[in-house]
Amino acid sequence: MRKYSLILLLPLVACASPREKCELDATEDLSIVKALIAETEQNLSRGYAIERTVETRPNLTFCFADKFNTGNAVFTYCNEFETAEVKTPVAINVTAEKAKLADLKRKESELRSRTKDALAQCAVAFPST
Repeated sequence: MRKYSLILLLPLVACASPREKCELDATEDLSIVKALIAETEQNLSRGYAIERTVETRPNLTFCFADKFNTGNAVFTYCNEFETAEVKTPVAINVTAEKAKLADLKRKESELRSRTKDALAQCAVAFPST
């Protein structure tokens, strides 16, 4: 779900000031790594991962239609399709997840210093008015 929330922020980038866009770009990688760390910690605490897939399902509903072009609306069946997110539990390799978590935390510490430098550069390049 966190992945989708980043996509929803894209339209807001168009309205952002140059400094805000610079800061958003500077913090993007760190935000993604933090989300991955949270997901991995949740997997370890649960003992399994949750795989999310999107399925399209047919949905039979009632609707009004002019079936014979007479001008009279009648009840009829309509086929519509709806999409749904399906969550499926998936077994994990706990040792591999712990190694992944350690790598992500190491990467997070690297990105913190890089992000701090990038935010300082944004402040220099786009001073607030």
